[in-house]
Amino acid sequence: MAQVENPASLNLWRDPMRYLITLILIRCGLRISDAVKLPRDCIVHDANTAPYLRYYNHKMKREALVPIDEELHRLITEQQRRTLARWPGGPPVLFPKINSNLDGSRPYSASTYRQALYRWLRRCDISDEHGQPVHLTPHQWRHTLGTSCDVPQEVVRRILEHRSLDMTLRYANSREFGAWQQQEMS
Repeated sequence: MAQVENPASLNLWRDPMRYLITLILIRCGLRISDAVKLPRDCIVHDANTAPYLRYYNHKMKREALVPIDEELHRLITEQQRRTLARWPGGPPVLFPKINSNLDGSRPYSASTYRQALYRWLRRCDISDEHGQPVHLTPHQWRHTLGTSCDVPQEVVRRILEHRSLDMTLRYANSREFGAWQQQEMS
C-alpha cells in the first residue's frame, strides 16, 4: 500500500475525478459503490467549521459522515466546479458518468473505476514483495484504514460504519497477525 499511496504514484492518475475517488477511498474508507454515488453537495461543516464528507451508506441504509482534511475538501470543491461547468443544470452526483449522460444525473460506475484502477496500477508498475504485479481492489483501502495502528478500534468502527466491534476486531486481528508474522520472519 505504501507504493500505491505514494504521491508519485497517485500523480500518475490522468483524470482528476479518478484521482479524487482514489483519495476518498484511501482517506475515508468508503465502499466504492458509495463513493461513486456521492451527492454533489457532499461536504458539511460542524460548529467549528471542520469539514465532513456526507454520504449514504447503502449497507447500513443511512446517511453517514466522515471527517476530511483540508486537501480533500479543496479537491472535492474543485470537482464540484468541474461538474457544474460541464452540466450547468447542476448534476445531483459529485462523479457523473462521463459519456451518454446529457444531464449528469447518472453516477460514474464502480466497475468503470475498477478498470481504470487496474490500468493505473500497471502504469505505476507497482509490484509485491516477489516483484509480481500487485492486484488491488478498491475495498482493500477499507482494510488499510481499518488496520491503521494508531487509530483506536472504536474510532475505526465508527468511521467504517461497522454494526459491531466484532467486525472491526477482524481487521485488528489481521493487523496483529501481520505484525506477528513479520516479527517471526525477522
